[in-house]
Amino acid sequence: MPTVGTLVRQRLADQRDALRAAEAAVRAGEPTGLHDLRVAMRRIRSLLATFRPVFDQSVTEPLRAELKDASRRLGSSRDAEVATDNTDRMLEDVELAGIDEDDVAGLRARLRLDAVAAGDVVEETLDSTRYAALTLLLDELVTHPPLVDAKAQRDAAEVAFKRVRHDGRRFSDVAAAARAEAGADQDGRGGRDGTEVAGQDHGSSSHPALDHPAQLHEVRKAAKRLRYAAETARPVDEEAMKPVVKKAKAVQSALGEHHDAVMTRAVLRHLALDEAVGEAAAFLLGHLDADEQRAMVELEQRAWAAVDDLQDTLDATL
Repeated sequence: MPTVGTLVRQRLADQRDALRAAEAAVRAGEPTGLHDLRVAMRRIRSLLATFRPVFDQSVTEPLRAELKDASRRLGSSRDAEVATDNTDRMLEDVELAGIDEDDVAGLRARLRLDAVAAGDVVEETLDSTRYAALTLLLDELVTHPPLVDAKAQRDAAEVAFKRVRHDGRRFSDVAAAARAEAGADQDGRGGRDGTEVAGQDHGSSSHPALDHPAQLHEVRKAAKRLRYAAETARPVDEEAMKPVVKKAKAVQSALGEHHDAVMTRAVLRHLALDEAVGEAAAFLLGHLDADEQRAMVELEQRAWAAVDDLQDTLDATL
């Protein structure tokens, strides 16, 4: 039987190779490169977190911190890119009755400037000495994995199952907390789009409560971590892990679209507040914002249905 050390060593090497390929794709200007690069980073971070007991954390935690920082910077750029692309597509498709075409052209020109700025952040990140140091550290981890010998020699299937079950419970807790807060919002504590009602206490200054979109984003991240854990375990437990991967991906997909809508609404509101935008164009942006808000409601309903499906699978499998 393979050991858990062998399992995580192979997964780490595979994702290092995926990161290299995605970085090359970004530098070559391929459209999916940035997404693939961030996925590889997340999978490595999740591996080192899920199987934390197997690794020497004094070595792996600094790498996780560096991957988190790089992914955050690249993520901000990708969020801006997706939101500007979505907004540009909406403006291209919208009926222009009563709106000067030059006003719409001006809005789209502003979006292109934002897209250029987002691309600059990506280039600066990948060309930084900090990123170069990150890749060297990752290569060293693949060549000499900092495994805890006694734990790394344990049976891969047994340990992987336990670690996936741990991340499954973590996902359930995060989803339950978000659902409870959503119910409280519906009772009048706050707006479903993340706005708060004046006079309501959403948390202390030391432990502030997350707004609703942020809570859903936490559910999405927990689903990703669970999915990646199950992916790692599939070589030693295909039958149990395959449905977990599939159901977690469905949650991730629905909440990813919800997150994109949140970012798109932020862009629409930013444009509408620009003093150079005419009244008719601002009115149009308001209508597009309302459309996105309605889409968010539908996406959230789809996401909760996917959460329920995943929870049923976890209950039956783990």
